[in-house]
Amino acid sequence: MTHASDNFVALVAILVIFGMPLAYAMMNRMAAHQERIEMIKRGIVPPPDPRAARRAQRAGYDPFVYSQMQQPYAMHDQSPQYPDRVLRKGVTVAMIGLALLIGLSFIDPGHPGPWLLGGLIPLFVGLAQIILALMSGAHLGVFTLQGPPPVQPHTAAPPPPPPPYQEGPYGWRPGSTTELEPPVGPPDVRP
Repeated sequence: MTHASDNFVALVAILVIFGMPLAYAMMNRMAAHQERIEMIKRGIVPPPDPRAARRAQRAGYDPFVYSQMQQPYAMHDQSPQYPDRVLRKGVTVAMIGLALLIGLSFIDPGHPGPWLLGGLIPLFVGLAQIILALMSGAHLGVFTLQGPPPVQPHTAAPPPPPPPYQEGPYGWRPGSTTELEPPVGPPDVRP
């Protein structure tokens, strides 16, 4: 009897540990999808998926390009900083791979082994990214620190003229007094 109940407890524990987060993720995605569909039905342009927008910005693309298009399906050029970002990422990955390669070479000095692949693979992935970035037009050169942009003289247009006074019972009318009228009291209803 205890053997069956132990199996049942283990089964319930596995379902709770793995099933509950999975069910939560599925329900969350379904609710987000339903929200986007309802926004589209009501004529509202939904914002991009936040995770996809962050990935696009890291890659150098503008995630809001589709909501800013003048004509449907217009082609927009990719960001001019994209090759420079790939170059920066490639240098980072290559340096991490080099550091791992140096660190793993101390396991058995003088005798290379398969453990060195842990450093060689990221090293060559980084080198491939550097080569592709340079072929795409990345700029190598002296990195300069840019300060704040120069201050432009204030050339703002004069403020627009005030709107015409609103006519009607609720509009403000210029006159001899600007005091408010006393509010109307409640009706006098006594039994």
